[in-house]
Amino acid sequence: MMDFRKVTIKDKDTVEKYTKKPYELSCENTFLNLLLWQDEYGATALFCDNNFLVKSSYLGEDIYAIPFGDIKEGMDIILEKTGGKYPVFRAPEGERLETFKKLYGDKYDIKELDGEVDYIYLREDLAELKGKKYHSKRNHISSFSKQFDFTYEEITKDNLSDVKKCADRWYKEHADRFTEELYAEKDGVDMLINNFETLGIKGGAIRVSEDIIAFTFASLINDTTVDTHIEKALYDYQTAYSVINNQFAKHLSLDIKYINREDDLGLEGLRKAKLSYHPSIMLKKFSCTPK
Repeated sequence: MMDFRKVTIKDKDTVEKYTKKPYELSCENTFLNLLLWQDEYGATALFCDNNFLVKSSYLGEDIYAIPFGDIKEGMDIILEKTGGKYPVFRAPEGERLETFKKLYGDKYDIKELDGEVDYIYLREDLAELKGKKYHSKRNHISSFSKQFDFTYEEITKDNLSDVKKCADRWYKEHADRFTEELYAEKDGVDMLINNFETLGIKGGAIRVSEDIIAFTFASLINDTTVDTHIEKALYDYQTAYSVINNQFAKHLSLDIKYINREDDLGLEGLRKAKLSYHPSIMLKKFSCTPK
């Protein structure tokens, strides 16, 4: 039987055959996040005829995603790998979790993970910023517009080198607070830039004078939902975060209904920032522990 292994860029279409479904909204299900963070989280994958399986490692314990595909068949494969021992699963709320509950709810304690959610917004809300609740956001953008003569650009092969300069400068500006995760992110950003077109990345950038000073990278979770993976603005242009967020949403296809801006990493400041944009959905995460 095939074994778990790291994913490669060549696996994109195969992975998305299983993960790119209308009912999948979680950022954890995107190919790019798996590719970006597999080393950080010890993630590996197994491909078989009717399934795509993902396994990660946390504090020496294997944690599985609920199978993408035929869940019962996927579980049989996992149990064969574990010698019949039911493993721990982690899952976002949604159709796969509900099916898992029906099949294996008697064997598992299923609990919501406290504070772990994806913040998911209506594209229209982030693009238009209508109403009193977005007053401060509109003020940030207005202030930036008065201070800087900026343009928005879709990221293509023609401006990728300028995006790379911005990314390199951002990581230099934050060198004093580099963590293992930030090192992994920097390597991931370089990988995304080097394989931008192959990976089908959606991106936008803000240019002031000759320089790109803010950018974002995203990819499709499904045909109507985008996941924002990376968003950066240089130190001297902090309000550009509001601008790139708004401009990227404005320039997305009208077919896109939702923008997933991922979780808050347990950081209070990031939580407040994400809540200030008034998410339409706060997608919960669950642990499934064998009884």
